[in-house]
Amino acid sequence: MHDDQVIQNMDAMPIKLYYREYSKPEDENEVVPIETTYRTTDRTTLNYLRSHDPNLPYSINTLHLQNPYKQPLRLEGYATRENFKVRPASFKIMYRSKDTSLRSRYNNKALSKKESALTQHYDHDDDKAMRKSENQQCLKNSDIRTALEQYCTNSSLHGLRYIGDSNLSIVERVFWIISFSLAVLTAGYYIWYLYQKWVSTPIIISLSPESVALDEFPFPSVTICNMNNAKKSEAIRINAGKDAKKKLLLEDVCNTENNTTTHDVDESAITWESMLHFMINVSQSCTEMLHLCKWHGNITDCEKIFNPTMTDEGMCCNFNSVHRKYLFYNPRDWSDLNITFPFNSIDWNPETGYDENVGADSIPWRPYGAGQFYGLTLVLDTDIEEYYCSSSASVGFKMLLHNPVETPKIADFAFTVTPGEETRVIVAPRISTASTSIISVPQRKRKCFFTSERKLRYYRTYTQRNCVLECEANFTQKLCDCVQYYMPKSSNTPICEKKDDDCATKARRQMEVKLYDDDIGLGSSNFSETPSCNCYPGCFEINYNVQISQSKLVPTLPVSEAYVKKNRKYFTENMAVVHLFFVGSQFTKYVKNELFGFTEFLSSTGGLLGLFMGFSFLSLVEIVYFATLRVWCRVYKNRHTIHHSILHVQPYDSSDQVYPFVQ
Repeated sequence: MHDDQVIQNMDAMPIKLYYREYSKPEDENEVVPIETTYRTTDRTTLNYLRSHDPNLPYSINTLHLQNPYKQPLRLEGYATRENFKVRPASFKIMYRSKDTSLRSRYNNKALSKKESALTQHYDHDDDKAMRKSENQQCLKNSDIRTALEQYCTNSSLHGLRYIGDSNLSIVERVFWIISFSLAVLTAGYYIWYLYQKWVSTPIIISLSPESVALDEFPFPSVTICNMNNAKKSEAIRINAGKDAKKKLLLEDVCNTENNTTTHDVDESAITWESMLHFMINVSQSCTEMLHLCKWHGNITDCEKIFNPTMTDEGMCCNFNSVHRKYLFYNPRDWSDLNITFPFNSIDWNPETGYDENVGADSIPWRPYGAGQFYGLTLVLDTDIEEYYCSSSASVGFKMLLHNPVETPKIADFAFTVTPGEETRVIVAPRISTASTSIISVPQRKRKCFFTSERKLRYYRTYTQRNCVLECEANFTQKLCDCVQYYMPKSSNTPICEKKDDDCATKARRQMEVKLYDDDIGLGSSNFSETPSCNCYPGCFEINYNVQISQSKLVPTLPVSEAYVKKNRKYFTENMAVVHLFFVGSQFTKYVKNELFGFTEFLSSTGGLLGLFMGFSFLSLVEIVYFATLRVWCRVYKNRHTIHHSILHVQPYDSSDQVYPFVQ
């Protein structure tokens, strides 16, 4: 077989070379047996060699010793042409190791110990260099470009498959790159706009689809004040007397000029108790004011359902307010004013509402039904002859409907009831609630407080009106070292006098400027104080809107005798008939909710991305997969393949089979 044919058959059958050892005989003419020369016992090989010149070297392909019709066998431990092409450096290193190992095994007599040690040192260095090269090559195989091309080809995002398609022209690919970039920028712009709207206005006030029944909220608390600040008979008695202190107090109440000066009175002698006692004496009592009361269609003793209360209009009468122990933290700081509660009073607030086990006769009472029959009917006596000084230029009553846990402020919010007229007051509640999900929204953005978030100094229940009144008291006490008699206060707080009116008015103006200031640190102090109030509405509040209609009382027309006091003339000149009732049995409430919750924001964002890019959740999974798991698996696979594709060449060790070889 020619040498060219041998080289061509390398891929089919790797050549295994053997070296013939010549042992020079002592006698040149002596014939050395071929078994000794080749050191083999294989009869077939020996017969073949005997038929040829033993002095010529032969390159014997093992194909001669195999069945020519079988698939050529690949000897384990020998590098093929493929490995030679892919890793030439490794191929050289392996065969260097092979050559060294063969020479070390079969020619160890010719090699010295120094050469053997040196060869082992070089092999060790070559192995280290090979491993270092393999690690670098492994990192190079994790080609980012290849990963990006694979992602673009297999991505579910619209347009990316055209970008990653190498069969398209560069113009087409640039077109799709620009289109995809514009889609991403447009979607990003609208998502940013949506996010800004979510952050800036996160709250929406909407109408609840669920109606509120009459038994779920209380009948309004009704506070009635006679415009007459002091009875004429009492004023004449005080002016005729010698008590300068009472004269000064009368001047303060009526805001009139008096000959008595402050130098004639010891100002320290005017305490809250003396002020309260004076107000009770000069004001019209609830018994004198209320001639008839009809509640739920039944005539009821007015003293059982009305109690005196102190307001900015003096002594007034109140219906359906909670007990003072549920109104203030320290009820001992608030005078009893002969308040009686013959009915059970409960700790109610707009946020918790009524418990299922609460009886129907518990205060605050609830309406039994709609219409005048189930409402509250009052017959009020003005007693015009007893007018000495009035808070306005007219006579009559001031009436305010408010939350049962609030202290009324009559001067600012009450409406008037004229004597000699029948007044119908149609009540419509305005119920504000909030979803608990908005607790996570910052208070400055939702503009309301939950009961647990905002604590007042005096009132147990937070409402906006309670906050305003308490804030006014704090400002007045801070600037004037006193408070007005109708304001919430401690038992040792001094009461402002006539000379403090200018200071009190100034404090009120400053309070109104700071009413919605957000600079207050709720974390450090959780009650109203200067220099700001932060009096936003409560997230749960109940207010009452009214519609008023009036008609003239005529003495000649028939009227119930229970309504008439003294005579019909006195009735038509001094009495006022008031009917308060609801016109519906169910009402709509307002709910504060999130404009965009996380779910709504996510769905809106997904809709925009889907519209412009065909983006979905699995598209996000694809990005994460190609950026993490795919790259890691690729690196691991390449490293594993390189380590396991190293062919360690070892000399064939067999004493039974030796193939022909050439030297």
